[in-house]
Formats: sequence, structure tokens, C-alpha cells
Amino acid sequence: MTKSISMTSTITVIIATILAFTLIAFADTAFAAKPSSCATIQSGTITDSSGNPLTVGYDQFGYNYQAHMFNGTYDSSDRNIDGTYWGSTGDYVDDSLIMKWSDAWLANVDCNGDGKLDRGLVDGVVGGTSKGWLTNEVNGDYDSDGDGIQDAHYTWFVKIVWVGPGGSLWGEYEIIQEVYNDPVGGFHGLQFKVGAPGFGLNDRWTQ
Repeated sequence: MTKSISMTSTITVIIATILAFTLIAFADTAFAAKPSSCATIQSGTITDSSGNPLTVGYDQFGYNYQAHMFNGTYDSSDRNIDGTYWGSTGDYVDDSLIMKWSDAWLANVDCNGDGKLDRGLVDGVVGGTSKGWLTNEVNGDYDSDGDGIQDAHYTWFVKIVWVGPGGSLWGEYEIIQEVYNDPVGGFHGLQFKVGAPGFGLNDRWTQ
């Protein structure tokens, strides 16, 4: 898309991806429960939102649920490689997207027996709400002057953590760091960071 890429538009796209990732990964509602045993991806009983069994390693879309990673593009992040992102077209659709998340955000086991990966699995209890942290890293090119040539490059990195009720993002989350580089657009390096190392200020954020 033609742009001197703005921080606002970039954040909007990234947040949409994070939300889409959440919907894809969690499909069913989970409720707090103490597991007696947990199914693994290797068992073949855990499925994605379409009912397909999850496998270890990277799938065709770029998800590696065992390793808590996604390495693909916006196009593949919606689990439908069709040249669009959830039906939307744009220059960003083929941009590289890497996501990493903590076990408390999305575990690689099913401990409550619903056939889905657990979210909010902390101290053996499945809470049903993603906790811990999620990172996004984007790498792409764009047409800065409308001449049809992708002449500008940008990178964008964000850390998101669960903070509990009252968070400014989705009511329970906060963005604690943004690093944005776009020389043509005039952005260079760190844009925002909470004044603490790592993933935040309390134990909840580092699970």
C-alpha cells in the first residue's frame, strides 16, 4: 500500500493479527480446572479451530505450537493462504511476521480435556484467559511515493503482557515495548518502553 507508514496504522494491523491469532488458537472456551493428566500434541487428540489434528514442528501456515512460535506472513497467519489477510488485500499481506508467546499465553498441552491447547495454564490450573506474554516482529517493504515500486523498508517489534483487569488493551493487557524502524517514514528505534527490564514489573508478566 502507498504510505509513509504511520505508527497508528501499523499498530492497528499488528493488533488485528494478535487478536486473530487469539481466536485461531483458542477456538473453544476453557474454564478453570485442575487437570488429572494433560494430552500433548504428540497424542494426536488436540485439534485446531477447523478440527484438524495439530502436529509437532511447523505446519504449512508457519505455526509451531510445540515451540510457542509462528514464523510466516500476514497472509498465512489467518490459516488461509490466499493472498489476503482475513479477506483484506494490501501491500502488508506478504510482510514477514514472527510471533512468540509464553506457556501461560498458550500452552502446548490440553489439560482440561476440551481437545484444544490451553490458555492461562498457570500452576496446573487452566484459567481460560491468556496470561504471560506475546511478542510480534514484522519485517516488510512498501511503496513510499506511489510509483508502484516498493522502495522503503520497515521493521516493527512489540511486547504485550497480561496485567489483569484494567489493562488498556482488550481490558487485561498492555503493550510494554515498541521498536519501530522506518527511515523513509522518519521512525528510528525504540518508540516506547515500560521502565523495567524483560517483560514487566511483576511476576504475572513473566510467566
